[in-house]
Amino acid sequence: MNYKNKNLEELGKKINNLNNQNKPDIKKKESGAGFGFKISTEIIAALVVGVGIGLIVDNYFNTKPIGLIIFFIFGALAGFLNVYRVMRRIEKQR
Repeated sequence: MNYKNKNLEELGKKINNLNNQNKPDIKKKESGAGFGFKISTEIIAALVVGVGIGLIVDNYFNTKPIGLIIFFIFGALAGFLNVYRVMRRIEKQR
């Protein structure tokens, strides 16, 4: 039993030594395609949610185009707000 504890302690020391080694500071730069995909996903997701809510509101209150139009506009505004937030976050990282 003492032998097992000694081996575990040695293994723990080796793991700590590996974790404490100086690693080069590599900053992950986002590629142009990845950035474009992130922005387009933000806008599309907000529009899909807005249109979905608009359709549900129209079916519930029987107001066919009004809810869809209003929530489409809200979705578009939310999408552009999300894009603005992502841009500000990226700007702060530089």
